[in-house]
Amino acid sequence: MRPRPSWRRKGEEGGSLVEMALVSAFVFLPTIFAIFEVSFAVYSYNYVSQMARLATRYAVVRGSFSCAIQSNFADCNMGPGGGSNPTTPDGSTALQNYVRSYGYPGINLSNVTVTATWWTADVTNPGTGSFSNTQWDIACTDTTAGACNPPTSAVKVKVSYSYPLNIPFWKQVTIPMSSTSEMVINE
Repeated sequence: MRPRPSWRRKGEEGGSLVEMALVSAFVFLPTIFAIFEVSFAVYSYNYVSQMARLATRYAVVRGSFSCAIQSNFADCNMGPGGGSNPTTPDGSTALQNYVRSYGYPGINLSNVTVTATWWTADVTNPGTGSFSNTQWDIACTDTTAGACNPPTSAVKVKVSYSYPLNIPFWKQVTIPMSSTSEMVINE
């Protein structure tokens, strides 16, 4: 009969297996899930920033002349008071519907909000022989069609999203994400 090795004691054969199971359950798996969740948070932020740019572009091409170019243009003549084809009560509502029409997988669309602000151009030193300076610092709230969206006005769109971060063995947190984009309405 062979002598039993000294490093192998009676009753400790499964100790390594139990230690590996505990380390895997409480360290490795939560770390892997945390990497997945943080990666999806970056993906969600990419969605938010892209939707802000797309919604701003959508609003910019729907200025006061958009209905004259094509009468059945969707949401033409969009401003704070809404747009035409179909008629919407608010420009932010039309933009929110537009953003929610994009179907990004994994994004909870009920957590997405879109707010838009139309700005009137403020030109200083126009035609006095020196350089003129244009600023968009006067928010236009007139709900009359075409009042806030003529060429040289600007649109600022903010898209916000509440991302639920769920990592095992860690408290659940909601991360607020937002992105803002601003463009000038051209003819």
